[in-house]
Amino acid sequence: MADDLFTPTIAPAAYEARRPPWRPQSLIFPAVFGGPAAVTVLALVNGRRLGVSRPAQLAMLGAGLAGLVARLTITLAIFDEEADRPVRLVGALAGGLVWLAAAATQKRPFRAYELRGGRPASLWLPGLTAVLLLGFAETVLVFLVAGA
Repeated sequence: MADDLFTPTIAPAAYEARRPPWRPQSLIFPAVFGGPAAVTVLALVNGRRLGVSRPAQLAMLGAGLAGLVARLTITLAIFDEEADRPVRLVGALAGGLVWLAAAATQKRPFRAYELRGGRPASLWLPGLTAVLLLGFAETVLVFLVAGA
């Protein structure tokens, strides 16, 4: 009975075959600068790397789609070509809310990954790419919808 107390509960080397994940906390930067589309794609890739369950991945996808729809809806409600409205701020806030969903679904698996001795991957290049590509695509979508 006493031997059970000293048995490790975290199995070593569970993530050896996978690419290392990014820190879920680091996804806040692409969320703010790239918007909900950028953080959703990065969070889905990171969730796959962490082995997050399918329902959690679907919840993340739903949060990302809801964030994008909310951003478009709010932007359309406040968009005025003559006035200087905070359209970019709406994107940053929507991205931040989607990041909260990513952090909620990935915090525990990432902590387990760290306790197994795993080291996180760098988010610089993927994050910058997501901000530039997906952030630009999202901006184009916003202006296409607002112009229609």
